[in-house]
Amino acid sequence: MRIIINTFTKYFLGLLGIILMSCTPVLFVESQFFNFQLYFSTFWGVLKSFLIPSEWQLNFFNYSTAETGNITYLDYFKGPYLYSMQIFISSILFALFTSFILSHLTLLSKGIFRRTALKTARFLESFPDFSYVFIIQILVVQFYLATDLIILNFYSLGDNLVYLAPILCLSVLPTILFYKLFILLYEEEWKQPYIELARSKGLNHFEILLKHCTSNVLKSLFYNSKSIVWLTLSSLLIIELLFGMEGILYYLMSDFSPMGTSFILLSIFTPFFIFYSVAERMVDRERIERNTIFEKFSLPFGDTTQIRSILKVRRVRDRERSPVVTTLIHNTFKRRRVIVPLLIVLSLLGTSLLYNILFDDQIDQINYIYNDEGAIVSTAPHPPSSAILFGTDPYGYSIFQQLLVGIKYTILITLLIATLRVVVGYLFSIFYVFYFNQRSRKVITSLSDGMHFLPLTLLVFVLLTPLLINTNGVWILSFTERLSIQVFIMSIIVLPVTTSLIGNEMNETLKKEYVQSSVVMGGSLIWILLKHINPQLWPKLVLFWTQHMVQVLQMFVHLGILNIFVGGAAYFPDTPNRLIPEIYELSGMIAISREVFVTNQFWMILPPLFIFMLLIYCFNTISDAISQKQQAPLFKKIKKPKKVVVSDTIELTLDAKRFIKLGELK
Repeated sequence: MRIIINTFTKYFLGLLGIILMSCTPVLFVESQFFNFQLYFSTFWGVLKSFLIPSEWQLNFFNYSTAETGNITYLDYFKGPYLYSMQIFISSILFALFTSFILSHLTLLSKGIFRRTALKTARFLESFPDFSYVFIIQILVVQFYLATDLIILNFYSLGDNLVYLAPILCLSVLPTILFYKLFILLYEEEWKQPYIELARSKGLNHFEILLKHCTSNVLKSLFYNSKSIVWLTLSSLLIIELLFGMEGILYYLMSDFSPMGTSFILLSIFTPFFIFYSVAERMVDRERIERNTIFEKFSLPFGDTTQIRSILKVRRVRDRERSPVVTTLIHNTFKRRRVIVPLLIVLSLLGTSLLYNILFDDQIDQINYIYNDEGAIVSTAPHPPSSAILFGTDPYGYSIFQQLLVGIKYTILITLLIATLRVVVGYLFSIFYVFYFNQRSRKVITSLSDGMHFLPLTLLVFVLLTPLLINTNGVWILSFTERLSIQVFIMSIIVLPVTTSLIGNEMNETLKKEYVQSSVVMGGSLIWILLKHINPQLWPKLVLFWTQHMVQVLQMFVHLGILNIFVGGAAYFPDTPNRLIPEIYELSGMIAISREVFVTNQFWMILPPLFIFMLLIYCFNTISDAISQKQQAPLFKKIKKPKKVVVSDTIELTLDAKRFIKLGELK
């Protein structure tokens, strides 16, 4: 009974959180800016609407009739929702099956095949998910031009629904993530003592992997699958948009009211919450309160003597600390796998900053190209040529110059958001571990679990749309204010997840005996943090930081496709059908991806796509280099020591031979 009550409480907290986030856009209404009275009245109105069945309907725009219509919640579930979930579930199942087979082939192989498979996975992970749509389209079109046969439909029109193409595109990213997770879990499982027992009985590697390791690996895979499902849900929305699917995102963008947004988010949250809640009970997940020692010992925030000791040590122990610092730098920033991608990122950033200093971010517009006789030979958009490197966009602006201008904004804002996520998460995790009681920690954990059942891109889209899209060209907030709010929202949206994650890493350190001894002996909070937790936590924080860099870059790509630009964009009277971004940033160049998808003018999307891929690949490589430890191969053959015949009755190994003098052997 207690389990049912706790599960219902978590669901109720998730429901309230969804409604609160769905009502947030009313705070950015121009005439009622930050009107919290309107906000709470809207929240109360949504709660009452859920109790009135006659209001259970969504509004949408019918493009075939150019009229606004309504759809009941039941029809929404039977049609668009079921269509989207079929695509999503099929992609996840296909990714699981494919990654399971590929991981076994990799683990059972050796040499160049295994190294190539791992490097290929890292390379494919750098592709933004929507890029696979273009790859499939290019292959289908080229095959059609060569054979006059259409092997795959990649656009949904009316009742002609597409399934295979979106399933293939959506399954690529989770396949890579599941594959890497399978490899990691199997390698950790191979170190367990029962593996040696199984090998001593004569079982081969395939039998041990399949019959003994897989059951434990699948259980661990289930607990780690939330993050992969989380990312795939965000990718689903982009796939829907690019394939023209009338699914979840279509009705969310049509009915952007607080009631419609709340219902659609709730329809995504509920099935995954129920599935994971039931499945976790079926596999008997052990829930252990890790930092129970701090329920018994109250730590003072700081002790004067200890603070003076820390300050003194930092002044006079540079020589004593140098071996540790030198080892850390040597193992991290002096490794080729870290320094090369880091230099690439810094080179891109430096080039963009230098262009700003020398040319003041100038971007040329070329509407027409004339020949020597003065005749027009090309109109915008212009394809790449020797005169126009990378070509132009549909409005004649140089793509190469847009890249030079936008790279610095993309890198610097991504750095800022990722840093804020880690720093704020670290500060909140201190309160989470040392000051929150067990009930408060469970609330944070519940919020963190609930975040994994909602597409992060969709949440940010809901919160930022009224703030960053202007329909009349007149802004109430300045660019700095809009950018600050955007950075704040994109940083704070994952705070429950980062707080729980960093807090759990702190708890792992607190379980060590020498840390508990320090607490018993009177160590203050500052002493415990600086002397025990931070040295162990620093490599993990750097790893989390690089992972958030990749996540933010992926989110910028998704938001750009959804017309959410850094700092905002506006419709002006002279350009009523075009959003003009406030700054030239790479995600703004991604916005024309759907147009390129139809016109096949790929030169407009390939340069920014390549820059995003390069940045993601660099940060993924840094993350892998930091997290990778020097480990022995999974299936390393143990060579038997060679024997040396000393006489007819004595045999010595080569290792023993060096300890025996030749004169004694005679």
